[in-house]
Amino acid sequence: MDEVIFLEVLEDDEGLAARHRLERFPVTVGRGYTNDIILDDPKVSAAHLLLERTAEGAVVLRDVGSQNGTFRVEPWGRLAELTLTDDVRVSVGDTVLRFRARSHAVEDTLVSAVVDAPRRQFFDRPFAFPLALGVAVLAALFFEYLTNYQKTNWGTLALAVVLPVASAFVWSTLWSVASKVTRRRFFFGAHGAIGSLGFLGLIAVPLLLEFLTYGLSLGTWTRWVMHAGYLAWLGFVLFWHLRYVTRAEPRRLVWMLVGILVCFGALTRAASLLDAEEFSATLNFDRTLLPPAFRWTSDQNVDAFFEKSRDIQAEVDALARKKP
Repeated sequence: MDEVIFLEVLEDDEGLAARHRLERFPVTVGRGYTNDIILDDPKVSAAHLLLERTAEGAVVLRDVGSQNGTFRVEPWGRLAELTLTDDVRVSVGDTVLRFRARSHAVEDTLVSAVVDAPRRQFFDRPFAFPLALGVAVLAALFFEYLTNYQKTNWGTLALAVVLPVASAFVWSTLWSVASKVTRRRFFFGAHGAIGSLGFLGLIAVPLLLEFLTYGLSLGTWTRWVMHAGYLAWLGFVLFWHLRYVTRAEPRRLVWMLVGILVCFGALTRAASLLDAEEFSATLNFDRTLLPPAFRWTSDQNVDAFFEKSRDIQAEVDALARKKP
């Protein structure tokens, strides 16, 4: 090892939590306040390690009678004494320590895509949260109007305002706490804007698809498009929430979310994919009232409808002929 070495305290065996420059020896490591390096780990003894330099210039690590012991990480094994080499790691309690020489090579510098100044995201702007929440509330009111067959219910309309507002504040608070833990900032406005857009998508995705289905006289296969639209919008919302919570690379986040959403989508539609849906006595019909002017293509006539229903009639007749 070089004359100067570095002791690094790792998080989850990889991420760096602290780095200490060691120039003078001996160096003591432990949980007690008399140590040169103090580790805030309840499983570390008050006096745990001693680092000394030998006459040959090597640095030796010794366990000074700790209660839970000291272990080398690769290969794993308990140790009482170890001559340090570059990049060696040892485990004490729940903490992993890594030792590196001053000559240790670092990775190449990452080239930033931002040349002049960091680009501010839309969610960071002060007006983003109230604007997104306002649009979500208007969409909820519009959706309630389209799906209400009877006279105006002011209580239901009030709920259409209170529900997105309350949901957005609770949702953004939970994500803000996560951001505070991981990034030391709340990002409340950004999470509020993202959550409001997520609520807006829950209303807009089926509503837009209903317009297209009605206007173009599309078939029942559009429910799969709606399912895919929900998953895509959910991925969009989770991606931006995680951007403010974690420092992971965007590409890694995208691939992780794609895998999760594909599995989630397959599980939620497993019955349909396996053609094992149970019979339901509840009629599944469109509650959205749209005017005939929104019909862009000519609808099928009665004869065409019965022509397409012949297969269903044949199945019904076959079931009727079966003995009970």
